[in-house]
Amino acid sequence: MQQEKSNLNQIIAFVLMGILLFGLMYYNTPSDEELEQQKKELVQKEEEAKAKQAVNSQKAQAIFQPVTGEVKDIEASNEKMNVKFASKGGQIESVQLISYTTYEKGVKDTPLYLAKDGSNSFNLTFKTKDGVEVNTKDLNFIPSVQKNASNTIVTMTAAAQGGQIQYVYTLGDSYGIDLEVKSQGLSNMTSDKEVALSWKMDGFSTEKGHDQEKYWSHTYFQFKGSNDLEYELFGSDEWEEEEAISWVANKQQFFATVLSSEEGFKNTKGGSLNADEEDTTFAKHYFFTSRLELKNAELNHKLTFDFLPLDYNMLKDYNDKGFQNLIDFGWGIFGGLNKYFFLPVFKFLANFGIELGWVIFLLTIVVKLVLSPIMYKQYRQSALMKVLRPELNEINEKFKDSKDAMKKQQATMEIYRNAGVNPLAGCLPALLQIPIFYALFRFFPNLIDLRGVSFLFAEDLTAYDDIIKIPEWIPVLDGHLSVFALLYIVAMMVYFKVSGSMDNFQMPQQEGMPNMEFMKYMMYIMPIFFFIFLNNYASGLSWYYLVSNTINIFIVLYIKKVMINEEKIHQIIAANKAKPKKEGKFSSRMQDMMKKAQEMQEQQEQMKKNRK
Repeated sequence: MQQEKSNLNQIIAFVLMGILLFGLMYYNTPSDEELEQQKKELVQKEEEAKAKQAVNSQKAQAIFQPVTGEVKDIEASNEKMNVKFASKGGQIESVQLISYTTYEKGVKDTPLYLAKDGSNSFNLTFKTKDGVEVNTKDLNFIPSVQKNASNTIVTMTAAAQGGQIQYVYTLGDSYGIDLEVKSQGLSNMTSDKEVALSWKMDGFSTEKGHDQEKYWSHTYFQFKGSNDLEYELFGSDEWEEEEAISWVANKQQFFATVLSSEEGFKNTKGGSLNADEEDTTFAKHYFFTSRLELKNAELNHKLTFDFLPLDYNMLKDYNDKGFQNLIDFGWGIFGGLNKYFFLPVFKFLANFGIELGWVIFLLTIVVKLVLSPIMYKQYRQSALMKVLRPELNEINEKFKDSKDAMKKQQATMEIYRNAGVNPLAGCLPALLQIPIFYALFRFFPNLIDLRGVSFLFAEDLTAYDDIIKIPEWIPVLDGHLSVFALLYIVAMMVYFKVSGSMDNFQMPQQEGMPNMEFMKYMMYIMPIFFFIFLNNYASGLSWYYLVSNTINIFIVLYIKKVMINEEKIHQIIAANKAKPKKEGKFSSRMQDMMKKAQEMQEQQEQMKKNRK
């Protein structure tokens, strides 16, 4: 009765707390009139801020009035890119990479721009002695162009009475644009000891797989004097550092825009934000701020903008700044496999001039040849376990009582020992394949060689294939079914059947071992999860797995029919049983521990009987 009363009191307490919380929420929720008023106040504040900024901009422009020369944009180019320099702000207005195209709003092979229509904003901010805030992005710069050898030098000058600010751009024959920021007579205008640098960039969506593109797009940076890359792949892509960094990169899936400093950026903040779901123009919005110290009261800093395709071999030879590490091939052993095995083998096979889809096919065969000894051992172990199943079933029947669990375990281990079978040996080959399995998830979505390359059902091997359209309202499938992913799942199920993987889950349940019934259901559920994932992933990976599983089916059939049969397995087990057994130290200790555990269990059961 006391317990029931206590429960009733708890229920009443929770109900009262719920009513109180609901009342507080209702009381604190603003009315429609209040929400409308708050909205008006917010709009008013934004308009006031814009008006104030406009007035400030006019004052700044009044200080920096063009003295001589024409205010106009300048275009320059080399074999790799076309560049436009804007007189407004004196900054890089647009950059087109000549050898690359983009997938824009469902249209393939349109010109690829990394900057265009104001998506790139480079700004320096300082205050005059009169308190006027000057933003260089608002100023009109006068251009001048000079050419020497293979370089085009564009000088942008914003002049004021008593001083000037200059951006000197040098475009050579690479993907880089050197920028020298310098001033004269700046001390006549400001008492500041440093200038605030702000760089904002809207990253265009250039790939078919929009969601996947967002996943691979982040800001990266490198500390000065270090070779390690820093980034926030998971969670919020936002960081703040006091220590000097040598460069910061706005990375997209296959391209990156990098801003470097010879002496390093100090007191930096950076990061990126995902574009709106409905926005198909941009994938990311990047931001970066730093402080540039005035030297002898003047600006004198050497920077570089690099607009790069993320081609690993090209970037290794590009400079010594480590830009090749922007390609996210994975960390540790996974990245090593991609950089030093998969990539060299892929490049070697591609040099024969064959279609890249068939290069993936040949790459799969190479991997299968390397893994074939492991696969043989794995299947051999599975075959040994299958032959022992009748004996294990007998043990299971003999020791049905839960009290005999220890005896059943001892008898089972004895069968394994006599037959020369290690029940855990089949796990090792599977574990050895995990690094390869994971490395490939990083390899195909980041290999620029496959970007935009069509093959069979896919128009781009780095994105999903979508020739089968389905209604958009169907969840998680995004309005399409990937043929490569579907065929891979079919091949997976056939492999499970042929290899006897499902048969392993018919083994008798052993004490302390995973629930085989649960594992059997997982074998059916796993293909569904794989399909959902691969349906929106790089079709090159699905094609690789399809080929891999098809080859596995034929390898297993060959091993099963030619290399291994049950008669030979019985002979191996019989021979193992006939051999004299050497008790290893570990095995001996395990046997002693199991015997002691059995004795303790019997003693406990006897003590229970005596108490009764």
